Amino acid sequence: MAETDSQAASGATTPPSGGSGAAAAPFTIRSLIWTTYAPSFLLSFGAGILIPVLPIFAKDTLGASVAMVGIAVAARELGTMLFDVPAGLLTSRLGTKNTMLIGVALFAASAVGAAFSFNLGFLVLMRVVAGLGIAMWMISRHAYIAQAVPTRSRGRALSLFGGLGRIATILGPLAGGVIGKYISFEAAFFFQAGVGLATMAFVLVTLEPSLGAAPRYAQNALARLSGTVVEYRREFATAGLAAIALQLLRSSRQLLVPLWGDSIGLDVSEIGYVTSISSAVDAAMFIPAGYSLDHWGRKWTGAPSLAILALSLALLPLTESFITLAAVGVLAGVGNGLSSGLVLTMGADIAPKDAAGEFLGVWRLITDSGGAGGPLAIGAIAQALALWSACFATAGIGVVGAAVMLLLVKETADFSRAPSPPVKR
Repeated sequence: MAETDSQAASGATTPPSGGSGAAAAPFTIRSLIWTTYAPSFLLSFGAGILIPVLPIFAKDTLGASVAMVGIAVAARELGTMLFDVPAGLLTSRLGTKNTMLIGVALFAASAVGAAFSFNLGFLVLMRVVAGLGIAMWMISRHAYIAQAVPTRSRGRALSLFGGLGRIATILGPLAGGVIGKYISFEAAFFFQAGVGLATMAFVLVTLEPSLGAAPRYAQNALARLSGTVVEYRREFATAGLAAIALQLLRSSRQLLVPLWGDSIGLDVSEIGYVTSISSAVDAAMFIPAGYSLDHWGRKWTGAPSLAILALSLALLPLTESFITLAAVGVLAGVGNGLSSGLVLTMGADIAPKDAAGEFLGVWRLITDSGGAGGPLAIGAIAQALALWSACFATAGIGVVGAAVMLLLVKETADFSRAPSPPVKR
C-alpha cells in the first residue's frame, strides 16, 4: 500500500487492472470504467432509493417527531463517521477488494434489517450499520482511485466519479418514491438490499484477487496514523472545515427538501420527482466541474459551489408548490454539481506518499462529520423553532464555508503544463 500510495502522490501509478508487461501507456479514464465507475454507480443508485422514503417512513410508520426524523436520517452518516478511521486501517490491513466486499455486504444486510424495524431505535441501529458499510466502501474506493489516477487528471476523473453517483441518484429516488407509494416503504428497503448484492457480485467479478492481499507496511498503520494527524493538522483545520460545510449542506438538502415538500402537501412520489429533477441537474454538472477543478483550481470551484447551495437553501422556505420546490431543487443541483468530486480530489491531492490510506480515513472522518451533523442540527432547530429557521441556519453555514475556502484553504491543483506521467504496466 505504501508503495502504490507513493506512486499516486507523485502522479505515476500502477493501473487498476495490473499487468506484467514492460510497455508504458498514458493514463486514460476509460481504464476505470469496469473496476471503479460501474460498481460505484450501482451502489449510489441503491443508496438513493431511500432519500424520499426514509424521512416519511420514520415519520408516518414509526411515529417519529421532526427531531427524531433528523436522527434517523443522520444515523447512516454517524455510522460512517465513527468507522472512517478504522476503515482506513482495515483497507491497509485487508486490501481494497476485501474491504469493499465486506462494506457492501454490511450495506445490504442493514437494508433488510431496516425493513423489519419495529421501532425508531432499531431503524437507527440499522442505519448506523449501513454507515459502517459505506465507510469501508468509500475509503477503499478512494484509496483505489487515488492509486490509479495521475495528479493532473484527478479533477476530471473524480468529478466523473462523483457525477456518475449523481446520475445514479436520478433513478434511485425516483424508484424509491414509486416503490414507496405503489408497493410499500418496506419494499424500497428490500430493493436497496438487492442492489447491494448486485454490487457485491460486480466487485467479485471485475477486481482481481490480488487486491484482497494484505499490503506491505500494514503493521505500522497506527504509527503512520498518529504522525499523519500531527503533520497535516493545518490542512485538516482549513480544507477540512470547508469540506465539513459542503458535506453539511449536502446532507441537509436531502432532509430539508423532503420535509419541506411534506409540509406543503406533496406526496412521497412528488418529493421523489423533485429529488430526481435536482439530481439530473446535479449530474449534468460533472463535466464543467472536472474542467474547473483541473484548470481553475479546487478553491475557485468549491467557493462558488458552497455559495450557490447556501442560496438554494435560503430560498427553500419561499416555495409553496411542486413547481417552486422543483425550481429551488434545480438551483441546489447546480451548486452541488459544481462540487462534483471536490472533496475526493482535495483528499487525494493532500494525502501523503507513505500513509494515504490512514490519511484518507481521517479526512473522511472530518468531512463526514458535516454529513452527520447536518440532519441532527436541522432536526433540533426545527423542533425548537421552525423548519424555515433550519433552512436559514444551514444557508449561513454555507456562507461561512465559502469564506473559509477562499481565504484560508491552500490551492492543491497542479497547474504545470508537463504531460501526465504514463501508467506503468
